[in-house]
Amino acid sequence: MKMKASLVLMGTALLVLPGCKTTETKPVSWKEQSAYLAKVQDPRRFGYSIYQTPRGVEYRDGSRLHPNQAKVFSMQAEKPLRPVVGMRGTFGVDAPLLLDFCAFSSWFEFDLAKKLGAQPISEGKAQLVKQPGEEFPSCPSVVSTVRLGSIFVENPLVNVRMATGPLGLLARGIEKPEIKGVIGWDLLKKFDQIQLDYAGKRVMLTTMKTAYDPDPSFLIATLPLVKYAGVCAVRGLINGKEGLVLLDPAGDFEVATDGAAVVSSIQLDADLFFTAPAISNSPSGIRIGARLLQNYKVTICPQAGTVYFEKLGIK
Repeated sequence: MKMKASLVLMGTALLVLPGCKTTETKPVSWKEQSAYLAKVQDPRRFGYSIYQTPRGVEYRDGSRLHPNQAKVFSMQAEKPLRPVVGMRGTFGVDAPLLLDFCAFSSWFEFDLAKKLGAQPISEGKAQLVKQPGEEFPSCPSVVSTVRLGSIFVENPLVNVRMATGPLGLLARGIEKPEIKGVIGWDLLKKFDQIQLDYAGKRVMLTTMKTAYDPDPSFLIATLPLVKYAGVCAVRGLINGKEGLVLLDPAGDFEVATDGAAVVSSIQLDADLFFTAPAISNSPSGIRIGARLLQNYKVTICPQAGTVYFEKLGIK
């Protein structure tokens, strides 16, 4: 069944991380929140189109990546390695961002969004969206520019959380560094290549229109992405039956399933299968997480609709 990413699809509860010793999550004051919401802009000003769907309002067609750019980042989260990268903003604003391939949309902590000049968007009054189980609402907003190294993203759409401090479950259990924002699949799918080089502890992002050319001696599998899943997903065999499998490098687990239901095997290709994996609870869908993915070099090519799995060690 085809699915489209929506601002209202994020169903994960937002909770304060236990044991956080540095800062705590605090709601934005009503005065400051009201001042922020009063600056609402029409999304069409930033190149977005507006659609009413059964899932709510969707904003499409905006967010532009500058072409012919590439950047290699160190993975800032370890044990297991996960794709946390450094953002450079205007006026010297730096912040660690999590690349979450299974988040439908992107999220920013309020203070970071404010420093970057975020503006709420709506056809009329600014809207606050609160998902089931969430502690804090968020506001669909646009940031004029986000800089990921030498890569510039113009007018990305983000959900600005009406709270400061840790992002709760959005941070996927990462306490160090403290995550200030999440880049979701809505933006990640616009890149030409995203390479998770676990041997080098690096992430590469590129907007270059060059086809990826893996070394045949290292290549294990080439898989097609499921185009309309709204997240990074492929098809595979779960206990011998075909199903959707989400690739979740932000997840601290081997395999996660709904309700932690046990699966004996997951096969993505003739040479890419996992038997008797350790199972964790999934917020939605069957997922393969960092503790399995880190055994490979994974190159995701959203524009070409392909994922490559290679042996570690290739430079």
